[in-house]
Amino acid sequence: MRILEQGQVLPESCSTVVTVGNFDGVHQGHVLLMKETVRRAGAAGIRSVAITFEPHTREVLFPELVTERLTTFEEKASLIEQYGIDYLLRIPFTPEFSRKSPEVFIRSVLSDTLHAAEWVMGEGHGVGKDRTGGNNFLRSILSKYHIIPFTADLLKRDATVISSTQIRMHLVKGRVAEAVEMLGHPYLISAERIQGLKIGSQLGFPTLNFSRPPSQKVLPPPGVYAAELEYRNSVQPGALYFGDCPTFTGRTAHFEFHVFGNDKPFPETGESARLWLHTFIRPDRSFPTSGELITQIENDISTIQFFFRGERSCH
Repeated sequence: MRILEQGQVLPESCSTVVTVGNFDGVHQGHVLLMKETVRRAGAAGIRSVAITFEPHTREVLFPELVTERLTTFEEKASLIEQYGIDYLLRIPFTPEFSRKSPEVFIRSVLSDTLHAAEWVMGEGHGVGKDRTGGNNFLRSILSKYHIIPFTADLLKRDATVISSTQIRMHLVKGRVAEAVEMLGHPYLISAERIQGLKIGSQLGFPTLNFSRPPSQKVLPPPGVYAAELEYRNSVQPGALYFGDCPTFTGRTAHFEFHVFGNDKPFPETGESARLWLHTFIRPDRSFPTSGELITQIENDISTIQFFFRGERSCH
């Protein structure tokens, strides 16, 4: 997948099928649009494009509100790439851009830049100032530029439309398994390895320490999670702890990952890796003695190992 920046124009001979959105989290609803875009492009013998915005449109449209994100741009791009999209166009979303009319967006981006032949969108999709470009309005403009619209039904789970908003709510409440079910994949956190104090090693459970991600990244509550560590195309299951280690003073909030096994490479200090969260195990708390903490860690590891055995038996 090639990432395009605003101003880059595809050759006129390169026609495309496009889909547009923030795609925060790249959840199952987004994936449905990606797969349909790739399928239709393949059938027509042309290229597939996903258009996304940076920063998230809500950050610009509602600056008074705090907008937490499920994915950084790098995380989003890596997830989108898995579905066979040929190009990812990143458009800087500014107050000026938000005031563009739907027709200006269609002409300048879809037609002039991407030479779009089709646009795959979700039901109820709107573009332009105040989202005035609804489906019916868009169809009349798209016909002017010879772009065929295709509207996909919204994906639902238990009668609730799958959305980034719902997933954020699940995560901040610690309902990671519910968030993962809506995402269609474990929750991704990219983090940089930092130097630890080797407390885990002293307790008999060596860990890799990772810094807290950017402040706008959605994080679940402090506690213990069943997770996987991805580094250099290898994935290893383990126990992930997030918090400030209340049993020991003077720590800042960070991640600690205890790997089950040591037969694969680990990131060095300063290198980044991916942490994939599967489910919540227990909340963070302080322990009166290190012995009680060790007993709890042993129980956590057993619970997580049982979880992964159950997960894999279903595949």
